[in-house]
Amino acid sequence: MIRLIQIELFKISKRPRTYIGFIAIFIIVAGLQMAMYFEGESLVTMGIQNLKNDFRLEGGIINVNLMTYILMNSLIIHIPILICLVTGDLIAGEASSGTLRLILQRPHSRSKIYLSKIITGFAYSIALILFMGLTTYLSGILLFGNGDLIVLRRGVNVFSADDVFWRFAGAFSMGLLSMLVVASLSLMISSFVRNAIVPIVGTISIIIVLNIIFTLGATFFEPILPYIFTTHFIKWQYFFDFDLNYAAIYNAIGIQLAYIIIFNVIGLIHFKNKDILS
Repeated sequence: MIRLIQIELFKISKRPRTYIGFIAIFIIVAGLQMAMYFEGESLVTMGIQNLKNDFRLEGGIINVNLMTYILMNSLIIHIPILICLVTGDLIAGEASSGTLRLILQRPHSRSKIYLSKIITGFAYSIALILFMGLTTYLSGILLFGNGDLIVLRRGVNVFSADDVFWRFAGAFSMGLLSMLVVASLSLMISSFVRNAIVPIVGTISIIIVLNIIFTLGATFFEPILPYIFTTHFIKWQYFFDFDLNYAAIYNAIGIQLAYIIIFNVIGLIHFKNKDILS
């Protein structure tokens, strides 16, 4: 099993699309950091000008914690696309190139092959999230330094600099769990098709449609909204409430874990029984 995982990791390391995600994140982080470095004061002043009548604000508002929070809100939209570029190709790409049939001729069960691809896809997703976090933090601390975090969420929440690490750790963990749902969905679709474009487009289309339903919040869909996995993609923000809603956090974790299991079980069952003719 370890050998299969090593092979899968080696294969994705040789594909140029694997590095698109890291390059894209670096460009987005660098671009936003530089924009905030030169124009951030005026932008933030406009955003909080209504607060100056009620609060006395001292020191630099823009710091590494604020930048990390802003980037988490913006990049959570783009990361699913970057993950699908790799996970959608893990099975469908090899099926279209004809190498999947050769792999299945080796003395390894289909279950182990599929599990190795799941682990590889998860490892890539984790690496992408860690890269985003490290890049954001290192560049933010260099350009802006540390400081208290102001969050406009259900009012105004101000967190001291020594009270944000565990919050970001929880938020990133919750965000990572959401991205593992995306990776599982993409890999499941990849097991059904032979064209690597289909899992990418299909996964993103599903996410967009579900996000539209969630945003519209039509009365007809309200009963099912708590059970749609995209509903919980923004639940990482709960870690920036003073009084954490642990019930909602645990509920979001449970539902997303259920989707991860369901998607992977469906993909595994289909992969074990599908006919590989070329």
